[in-house]
Amino acid sequence: MSVKIACVLMGSVLAGFGQAAMAQDAAAPASPAPSASSGNESLQEVVVTANKRVERLHDVPISVEVVDGQRLTDRGINQVSDLTNVSPAVNTPGPFGALSVRGLGSVAFSRSAEGSVGVVLDGVSLANTSTTPPAMFDVSRVEVLEGPQGTLFGRNSSAGLINITTNAPDPSAFSVSGHLDGGTRSTYDGNAVLNVPVAHNAAFRLALSDTQSPDSQYNRYDGTYYNNETRSARGRFLWLPTGSLTVNLIADYSRVHNIGGAPWAVYYSTPGSNLTSELQKCGVTIWQKNQESCIDGGNDTSSTSFGFSGQVDWALGGDYTVTSISSVRAAQAGSKASDADSVPVNILNQNASTGNIRNFSQELRLTSPKGHLFDYVAGLYYFRSQQAATNVQSGFLLMDQGVPLPLGQGLSTETSNTSYAAFGQATINVTHRFRFIAGGRWGLESVNANTNGFVAPGAVANFAGIAPINGSIGAYHFSYRAGAQYDFSRQTMAYLTYTEGFKGPAVNDQAGSPSIPLLVRPEIPHAWEAGIKNSMYKGKLTTTLAVFHTRVDNFQAQFYDPTALAFVFGNAPKLISKGLELNIAARPAAGLRTGLAAIYNQATYGSGYLVSCGQMQSEAQGCTPVRNALGVQTGSVADGAGNQLVGAPRWKINGNVEYRRSLSERLGLEGFVQAEALYSSSIFYNAAYDPVDSVAPATIFDGRLGVSTSDGRYTLALFGRNLLNTYRPIVRFETPTAAQQNDPASYSQIGGAESRRVIGVSLDASF
Repeated sequence: MSVKIACVLMGSVLAGFGQAAMAQDAAAPASPAPSASSGNESLQEVVVTANKRVERLHDVPISVEVVDGQRLTDRGINQVSDLTNVSPAVNTPGPFGALSVRGLGSVAFSRSAEGSVGVVLDGVSLANTSTTPPAMFDVSRVEVLEGPQGTLFGRNSSAGLINITTNAPDPSAFSVSGHLDGGTRSTYDGNAVLNVPVAHNAAFRLALSDTQSPDSQYNRYDGTYYNNETRSARGRFLWLPTGSLTVNLIADYSRVHNIGGAPWAVYYSTPGSNLTSELQKCGVTIWQKNQESCIDGGNDTSSTSFGFSGQVDWALGGDYTVTSISSVRAAQAGSKASDADSVPVNILNQNASTGNIRNFSQELRLTSPKGHLFDYVAGLYYFRSQQAATNVQSGFLLMDQGVPLPLGQGLSTETSNTSYAAFGQATINVTHRFRFIAGGRWGLESVNANTNGFVAPGAVANFAGIAPINGSIGAYHFSYRAGAQYDFSRQTMAYLTYTEGFKGPAVNDQAGSPSIPLLVRPEIPHAWEAGIKNSMYKGKLTTTLAVFHTRVDNFQAQFYDPTALAFVFGNAPKLISKGLELNIAARPAAGLRTGLAAIYNQATYGSGYLVSCGQMQSEAQGCTPVRNALGVQTGSVADGAGNQLVGAPRWKINGNVEYRRSLSERLGLEGFVQAEALYSSSIFYNAAYDPVDSVAPATIFDGRLGVSTSDGRYTLALFGRNLLNTYRPIVRFETPTAAQQNDPASYSQIGGAESRRVIGVSLDASF
């Protein structure tokens, strides 16, 4: 264990440990900020819906990390991808919105493929729209469910699930609240919430949000920064027409606009290459922390996500509940400009794309009351998705080779996905202490995709394969969970579960060559998990410890296929993710809350997983040259067996502490200080362990200092994120088109919201 890890752990131990994450039932209004006057009480009991029913977190035999809405606001967590800054189990295996849980997750360019981490918003699976999810604002809680969750949540949750619950309307009172952050690097975050009772049994809630992430990549060509702005709205209507019927109607809209700057920055290149020369002429210094670029084609992309859902809960006699959730969701993405060549020369200036997704889902389920011999949830699920996307790329790709001809191509893809499933999970209460868990999901998945290629307008020829692609694949599946749970007391519970999950098949609709396998088989995880949850000192200290082991067969990923003599998206050999997790929450003294969340994750590739070597790796490092039919070397590969998964640190630790005390009882004022540290060990972004394509271990420190009224209605705070200005990029990768610019070894990186320091002020008010 490194010195930095030990320091983070020791700091949290001295603070008393903990996790200041509290949750509330989805039907409850947002709670006010914590008060120092309640600081000597036990921790508020956390409730979750991880099993599609409201339960105490302590009673759920799953490793669940809960982040409450107040902490999301305090930390400036506005996007699902930002959860990597607070949740040790969540990481980014690559760009384009991909997520991983416990290291499992991959980037796929296939339009018909989905990620391994599902995102659920107010009971609705976002499915293939999860790469452009709605912004997170006016949120009650976020539950990170770790390990396969397909039994209850379906096809795209083979690694884990992000379960988001927003605040529901409150029929009991009219209220208005607002939050505003303003900080350096053009950062701002504003949202407003209006809650209006319509009747004694009905209310409407409107939430609006406008945020701008900190400026990142700077474009020296036009003097602009990469600007990310998100504008969102959500309306919720709650109606309780009778004592047994509840109706929830929800509509949301989010638009993300990225404009200016550059999509990435080069941090390593070959001296004397055309790429290096062009950047240096523009004034760009190429080094490990570079966040400057120089492109003449501009950067202007946007994505929109919106949807409507209707949920009806009908309480039957005997406390049984029938729930129906109908949802329509859509996503649109487009690129007006996306210069992909890193230089102010038209090598690949045009990288325009459009995409449209339309989803419909229907879930019908029956939930039994708790406390009987059998407690269960059972239901039916239907999902239908249609997608159309086009991508056009063009430029003078061979200009540096003395061939100044415009080359370009486009790919137009249409896909459809259909899913039918029946599911159920039961708890068998053998005694009041001992119980069995059993659940299963049976279903049918079908995928159809076709892609047509064409030469881009103005180009004289295409630069890669544009042969038509047509494919269909279907799969019946049965995934299940089994386990046992024992209560040593109301305060201590232990569990052991085994889960076989499922991730649906796909069509390699961007294959580009007839030699590449067209169909991608389902991904099957096999997961063991054992854990113990404990509450001590009258609820002032809670601990959760879990150990896990997951083997994934037919892992869907990019890898080298020696049969096709190409790097493809398909089914790779098995991989293993195993380790342990620790979560501790404590209130050791009046006004003091502390927390620790940590994961040790040995996530490695299995034998026979051939991966691309880095540009600078040699045969001495285990790399074997790859040659085409003409004997020309097209790359090099290595067996990735035993290497840590891409984007997955072995250690990740979050420690946080908050202290509140009264400043003036007469004025009703409290002061508070919050501190948080996130440590991550080294991360490789190349499965062959290319040392250049990696990031070193780092610790990011955040803090808040402020004053609030004791009733929580007004808060003024000074905040700092990445206080020590420790640079750590979101992702690193080989620079696109570098080879066409006579550069055999170049790497680029993308900076994020916390890649550099941000200092600002926040104000909260409610009426």
